[in-house]
Amino acid sequence: METAYGQVTLEECLRLCAGSTIRAKRILKALRDHAQVPRAQLSSEDRKVALRLMRANTPVRKLVSRHTRDLLRKYFKEGKISTPIADRKVTDIFVDLTDEERLLYTDVENYISRCYNAAAQTDRTAVGFVMTIYRRRLASSFYALRKTLAAHLDSIKAGNTQREENTLDDDTYDDELDNELLDSSEAAKLEREALVVEEMTTIESLAKRAAALPPDSKAEKLKGILEGLFARGYTRAMVFTQYTDTMDFLREYLLGETNFRLLCFSGRGGEVPMGSGSWMHVSRDNARRLFKEGQAQIMLCTDAAAEGLNFQFCGAVVNYDMPWNPMRVEQRIGRIDRLGQEYPEIQIVNLHYEDTVEADIYRVLRTRIHLFEKFVGGLQPILSQLSSRIKGIVLQHGSRAAAVGQLDDEVRAPQTGLDLDEAADSDIEWAAPPPAPYTMDDLDRIVLSTAILPPGIETKALGHREYAYSAPGMPESMRATTDAEFYAENSESVELWSPGSPVFPVVSDVASTDEFRSTSSLSDVLNQTGP
Repeated sequence: METAYGQVTLEECLRLCAGSTIRAKRILKALRDHAQVPRAQLSSEDRKVALRLMRANTPVRKLVSRHTRDLLRKYFKEGKISTPIADRKVTDIFVDLTDEERLLYTDVENYISRCYNAAAQTDRTAVGFVMTIYRRRLASSFYALRKTLAAHLDSIKAGNTQREENTLDDDTYDDELDNELLDSSEAAKLEREALVVEEMTTIESLAKRAAALPPDSKAEKLKGILEGLFARGYTRAMVFTQYTDTMDFLREYLLGETNFRLLCFSGRGGEVPMGSGSWMHVSRDNARRLFKEGQAQIMLCTDAAAEGLNFQFCGAVVNYDMPWNPMRVEQRIGRIDRLGQEYPEIQIVNLHYEDTVEADIYRVLRTRIHLFEKFVGGLQPILSQLSSRIKGIVLQHGSRAAAVGQLDDEVRAPQTGLDLDEAADSDIEWAAPPPAPYTMDDLDRIVLSTAILPPGIETKALGHREYAYSAPGMPESMRATTDAEFYAENSESVELWSPGSPVFPVVSDVASTDEFRSTSSLSDVLNQTGP
């Protein structure tokens, strides 16, 4: 490492050995010696320091910049960046099930394990798939469970084993099921195969009991949580759930029980209430704009809203259900925990059904490693296996206490895998960046100056910093902008005209024009184009 990247400084070693210069020099000398004897003679404590020093000095450190939120907060406090990083306040609320809910919950769990264990070995993949869907939807809401049971019951009654479409909704086919993506035909095939062990009478009874329940216990708790957030000055909140069925249940419940202004976002796109129970579809960009402008206080959404949309103006996320893969929860939180977040402290509220395997597992992770409060890179191998662990407990009806106890032992044990936080340089030497050679204002002056752009490019003003842009090879013109904020709000239909965009001329293209050949710098071009 020292041959390739330069010597490790004495100061770095001193930080690891409590400031003892003699000890630091002894360790460095032993590590640099070609003979093994000096290393073998190190004390146990010195060997630990030597190992830490070696782990911190690998190619990873030189090739990776680890910009965690904690590091960005440190930069902000030291004045190295001007944008503050919000702190997270994570609250877990464990909701007690009513007696009727608890009895139904237990009966569904028993049915799942009974069906799975009764299935022939050749049928277990299909049966496990369907039973896992039941269990995950049960953890989301009783309404989602009821809808799935009813749909599957209809399939059993119809006996149409040749159908190509699945009766389970498209929110379910993700990597939490079998660590592989399933398309609709594959899911339908598994569902058909599972019908051979389904118990129509039991499913019918469970569906009727689910339909007879009053609104979810979690729904009433959610109402109080949202009221509390708004009372504390949080003007908007995102409420996440895994399923559109649960989202649909929540929107009708909140419209009937509160005066909150709502909008929804799911795989169906954006939706806004129109009165009399009807909803109007709006585009992805419009949904974000309506939420930003405050025309809605609450965005009810599935994980579709956790993909590519940023909501720095929203200060709270409520997880109505908790996916078996905790990284999905982190993706949800990441929609608001971004540079430019307007609130100094963002609120994360997680709802759990008390006395369930999910609640027990998340309680361990929150207590032991402060999950969702800080990055836990060294534990990624363990966290990535949570989904399959929960699935195993659910299908086999295994010992929950033993599984949770084993997880507790694992997260408390020293981690031997690569930890990027330790391997990457978290104390980067800060160099002031050079002044930008041009700004977006400069590009705005150039974009309409077709005389200095590569041949064949045509532009036309459409509005404030918005243009129709076409170039050779493009089938039609497209919208482009030099306004970063406008682009953020319309990213699906607009290109940001700047380096990195596929429609921005590359240097060789620009240099090929006579105008650019005759100028020595961009400032010359700007002076020629005028104000």
